[in-house]
Amino acid sequence: MNGTKFIVIKFRELVKTAVFAILGVIIIIGLIYFFLPKGEKTALYNPGTYYAQFALNGELAEVEIVVDKDSIKSVSLTQMPETISVFYPLVETTAEEIGDQIVRQQSTAIDVSSQNTYTAQLILTAVEKGLAEASIK
Repeated sequence: MNGTKFIVIKFRELVKTAVFAILGVIIIIGLIYFFLPKGEKTALYNPGTYYAQFALNGELAEVEIVVDKDSIKSVSLTQMPETISVFYPLVETTAEEIGDQIVRQQSTAIDVSSQNTYTAQLILTAVEKGLAEASIK
């Protein structure tokens, strides 16, 4: 009977050793994975400032798009003739709203208010042109 107890104790020690060895290997693999350099993300854009124009009632307005290699930093209206601001007073606020949404969502697929759909579409088209120019081909 003593022999059987002796084998059970050795078996437990063997199981403990195997479990600790497996845990040690898992921890080592995890540390290696954690500290290995990750592959660089491919850049989406050529960093810089890009401009695109849109026409409203025969007048040209300009949109400025600032991007870095991974994201859209800002979208704003830079040059707008006084006639546009007089005849279309909501263009500036619409451009600000669109710019904020594009920067927040990092996409031109945004929701626009039903009050300014035509103006918003003009601005979005101009922004898409600027982003197409900025994107890496």
